[in-house]
Amino acid sequence: MIYEQFGKPAVVLCTTPFEVTAKNIARMLGVANYPFALLQHPLGSCNEQQIDQRAADAYQQARRILLNQVSSTGADL
Repeated sequence: MIYEQFGKPAVVLCTTPFEVTAKNIARMLGVANYPFALLQHPLGSCNEQQIDQRAADAYQQARRILLNQVSSTGADL
């Protein structure tokens, strides 16, 4: 959220158990509809194939966010 204020595109990555927290922080900072990439939890115990899949998922979500192809609800446009 800070980076965007300086014209730097950014994407927040969040795992599923922290989704509510991420939404609450965004709301408290005045950007309730801030889109973020939501990844399956956990990451630390993943094998290489699982990490590759999560990275691919994160990339696709981040790409949509950075290209403004996500609505304020997080749904694809």
